[in-house]
Amino acid sequence: MVGYIYDEIFLLHDTDGHIENKNRVLAIDDVLKDFDLLRLPIYKASKSDLYKIHNRDYVDWVERAYENGYRMILNEDTLLSPKSYEVARYATGSTLSILKAFKEKRINRAFLNIRPPGHHADRKTGQGFCIFNNIALMTRYAQELGYKKVMIIDFDVHHGNGTQDIFYEDDSVFYFSTHERDNYPYFSGKEDEIGEGRGRGYNLNRPYGNFCDDETLLKLYDDLPKWFDFDILLVSAGYDLMKDEIISTAQITFDGLRELVRKILRFSKNRPTAFLLEGGYDLNSLAKSAYITLDELINYEV
Repeated sequence: MVGYIYDEIFLLHDTDGHIENKNRVLAIDDVLKDFDLLRLPIYKASKSDLYKIHNRDYVDWVERAYENGYRMILNEDTLLSPKSYEVARYATGSTLSILKAFKEKRINRAFLNIRPPGHHADRKTGQGFCIFNNIALMTRYAQELGYKKVMIIDFDVHHGNGTQDIFYEDDSVFYFSTHERDNYPYFSGKEDEIGEGRGRGYNLNRPYGNFCDDETLLKLYDDLPKWFDFDILLVSAGYDLMKDEIISTAQITFDGLRELVRKILRFSKNRPTAFLLEGGYDLNSLAKSAYITLDELINYEV
């Protein structure tokens, strides 16, 4: 049985005509109705939970931002609506439901159909459609539950600068990212960004050039750190690397995506593994990509 998180609460982060909108999670939930999934309850992160990954001043600012007249974070790519703060707390907090199901041995794989996405939100601010960093809080929750070493893989076409920032000096978390070079956020994701202090050697970026094909992408995953003895694997699943997508040049096919998911599952060696939704904006491509991911999570045997 594969665990699944989705709730209508995620529709209330109102971004109107923005490409990151409620239709993304609706399209995924609709296509996944064919699967027998363990639907788990949502959970709202507390402010003290959010302080584990973000600066207190930033969390407190978001709490009051809309009522204080703010309609965006940094710029117009990260919008705020009346319910955005609450919805973002549910997106981050609901990761705990999956982890509890892992601990109870009810599931060993999961998919989180949540929004707003998270991997661009760093310690100091949200950005790039992201308010709070979902996978980062899931990592801290996991460690509190006994999963001390956490492996994070990020295959979104954009570098997860926020996730890198939060764990850059942490040797209990390994962050591995493949992404399109010189795409958003432009200032991060280079090969020489390998971590600092205790975290030196625990951050690995593998950027690729324009019009990346399946073979080029899949070869980069040969560089996954086989020496890192992790307890749990978390995946920032951004489907904006697909060839039908609109904000990159990457040309990844559905067959390529299926093999990528399989490579990740082989690397997991049957340790608890969760895929968290990040990017993906062409609704047809996004829905099919999620379908392929769930098909592999359910049926692929390591």
